[in-house]
Amino acid sequence: MTFTSKIFRASIVLVAALMVSGAAFAQSTILVVDQNKLMRQSEVGKHIERQLDSIAKTMKSELDASTSPLKSEGATLEAEMKALGKTDLSTRPDLKSRFSSLMQKSQKQQLEAKYKQKELQITEAKAYQKVNEKLKAILQQVVTERNADVVLDRSLVIYGQPADVTDVVMSRLNSQLKTVSVSRERIPRK
Repeated sequence: MTFTSKIFRASIVLVAALMVSGAAFAQSTILVVDQNKLMRQSEVGKHIERQLDSIAKTMKSELDASTSPLKSEGATLEAEMKALGKTDLSTRPDLKSRFSSLMQKSQKQQLEAKYKQKELQITEAKAYQKVNEKLKAILQQVVTERNADVVLDRSLVIYGQPADVTDVVMSRLNSQLKTVSVSRERIPRK
């Protein structure tokens, strides 16, 4: 058997396998769910967004409260340095020390902002995890009722008319889960 005949036979086997799997896929019942719509428009999704907005505003006000004195201190130091003209900081150890201290505080403030951003992301993930657990059970019911083989997210469908069950899933989600507790997660500081 030559190399080309081996490739030809392998190609035929591959095409046959694709045809069989294509025929099996064509007989599958495919459902589509728009997860983005569920999270934006369901009662629990709206509840989570309101809670996250509230937590984010609290975090922002905490950052603003600690940033305000730094801005004031920075403005005062800048005014003093302008009043002195082009004085070299090495000749003024007191200004150099204050400037260095201000830079350290500013870096700590930036690090704190990163911590708060990460905390908000963790808080959001944990809140939606609770919803996803409920959605999994609801989807399992719908799959069983409709004798489906595959459930895809709407964003994955490029072409076709699979059965969209988003409204059914949202209705059940709204009846079973209106709110979840959204508690602010905190990361220990180093």
